[in-house]
Amino acid sequence: MCIDWKMVSKRIYQQRKKLRMSREEVAEKIGRVPSYYGDIERGTCGMSVDTLVALSNTLHLSVDYILYGAAEETDIYEQICRSLKNYDIRIQNRALSLMDFYLKQEVKTG
Repeated sequence: MCIDWKMVSKRIYQQRKKLRMSREEVAEKIGRVPSYYGDIERGTCGMSVDTLVALSNTLHLSVDYILYGAAEETDIYEQICRSLKNYDIRIQNRALSLMDFYLKQEVKTG
């Protein structure tokens, strides 16, 4: 299976915009210089496995989806974990408390 780097770049760009992150923010989170990340997002270069995994974690996308556009087939627990693992424990605990509060309200109003 051949990788279409232009489509890879499009999926990365769309997700970055959806998350309202700047190129510089993504570059910093994946540990790369902004110009290199910009090349990835424009589809003018490939990337290492380490960079791909870092992008997957930062943008909350599966590697399959980034590379091939394969439908996301992860369960909700994995999605929650992927989303929370980029934050420190204090923020994770706050998010868990909010989720518990919301779920209790849903049960009450059900």
